[in-house]
Amino acid sequence: MDLLELRDDSVLKRMIASDEGIRSTPYRDTKGIWTAGIGHNLESHGDMGNLKEWLKAGVPDEKIRDWFKDDLDAAITCAAQIFAPEFELLPDNVQRVLVDMAFDLMYELWDWVVLRAKIAAHDWVGAAQSILHSLFAQQAPDRCERLAQLLRKVPK
Repeated sequence: MDLLELRDDSVLKRMIASDEGIRSTPYRDTKGIWTAGIGHNLESHGDMGNLKEWLKAGVPDEKIRDWFKDDLDAAITCAAQIFAPEFELLPDNVQRVLVDMAFDLMYELWDWVVLRAKIAAHDWVGAAQSILHSLFAQQAPDRCERLAQLLRKVPK
């Protein structure tokens, strides 16, 4: 898929929304960071000004949709940069897995040297294993198992 198609991909959007959850009331995530919507980091995006109001009334749906669009665009850009130059040539489900991971990890994916090498070699099973043997998998085991399953199903 090209990047424009990926931005409109309903499968990818459902994956991320399912993995992140949708919460209109702000909460502290596992790292203690204020988060709301679909995994939107309120602190890093300068969205703390309305925190008290949102804790009482929740974040408006339109705001959650706007955040998700922007956060998804950022994750796609991140994954495309890290896995350049061939990101757009990768199978659809490989792109989806990488964007899903970037949505959570962003540029921490640079540090995934084994994953990057397995993706470059089109070793989807090896890429799945690198996800499952990570700290990320300890923190989000169900998500990582789903991502690994998607990679294992990609034909060689």
